[in-house]
Amino acid sequence: MGPRRGKNINVIKKSSAAKKAGGKTEHTVDALLAKTRGFMDDNKYEIAFKYVVKALEKEESNTQALLLAAIIQLESGEIDLAVNCLNRCVDISPDRGFEKYMYLGQLSVELEAVKYFQLGIDAMQRDLSELPQDGEMAATLRRKMAEAYVAMTEIYLTDCCFEADAETKCEQFLEQGAKIDPECPEVYQTIASVRLSQNRQDDARECLSKSMSLWADKDMNDPTQIPSYENRLALVRLLLELGDREKALVILERLQKEDDENIDMWYLYGWTYHLQSEDELTGPEDKLELLSSARECLKQAVKLSSVMEYDNEGLIDHARELVAAIDTVVPPPADSESDDDNDLAAGAADEWDEIDSDEDVEMDA
Repeated sequence: MGPRRGKNINVIKKSSAAKKAGGKTEHTVDALLAKTRGFMDDNKYEIAFKYVVKALEKEESNTQALLLAAIIQLESGEIDLAVNCLNRCVDISPDRGFEKYMYLGQLSVELEAVKYFQLGIDAMQRDLSELPQDGEMAATLRRKMAEAYVAMTEIYLTDCCFEADAETKCEQFLEQGAKIDPECPEVYQTIASVRLSQNRQDDARECLSKSMSLWADKDMNDPTQIPSYENRLALVRLLLELGDREKALVILERLQKEDDENIDMWYLYGWTYHLQSEDELTGPEDKLELLSSARECLKQAVKLSSVMEYDNEGLIDHARELVAAIDTVVPPPADSESDDDNDLAAGAADEWDEIDSDEDVEMDA
């Protein structure tokens, strides 16, 4: 259910006598939004939604409340309702508040998505012009702007790749991204992707080296200092395309420690081992060991796909084909398949057992 238009409710300041008599405290919109954010931080979106609805009943044109409502609806899979809230934010405040445009860009396709990202960049530029340029807030905005330029580039590399000016747009966006934030790893990684599409492998390798150098010495336990998980998975794919399997394995090892239930990670792990086994310099014993490791990783990807939502059927089919091919070279251990399946089924059951009961949604007085 989306935020509903309610009547404006005047905030009535209760006297202390009324409070002692048991009168109900009237909470401000700011207090309601603070509660909303708190429950969102705890991933309790159903409870958070109740509070943001109360805030909208008081101020139906509050753009912060509408934005939070949209985010909650996205988390709940209510895409159309979320878009409605985001569009209301645009109607109310078209020039300020870049976040709504970033979400609309992610929810749109092709040139419409590019339009929203550009509007978001324009809004950030207005905010940036009012900030001290050497401050942390300005640095954060510049990074978000650079990432938006990357997002627009990705669209021209995929959905809009057949546009007549696609290559020119990619170059322009990445040049602007590097200019606004020269320390953004995603910009140089995306330049590497563009160079690969242009068959300029040496330039691509140089750009990847530049990208990785910008975060190699950062705190790997601080997600604000390193590229996102998905971005590093994309980096692995680029490294494999360039034949740098050793670096790919180093990154995959770290990704496994962060999240060992990511299907793409296990597939790429298995694919990397498989590629290593095909190296002409690999000895017979090492080849068998690499194939065995590849099979273990690929089977894990397939098994996770059976208990988790995953829509890349082509990847899973390829994983199965590779496992079948490896089985003809390295016989699988007896009963390994059924044991692993039982472990996964037990794990899925344990997750259901851990679901908490409904929580009290009353605000503290």
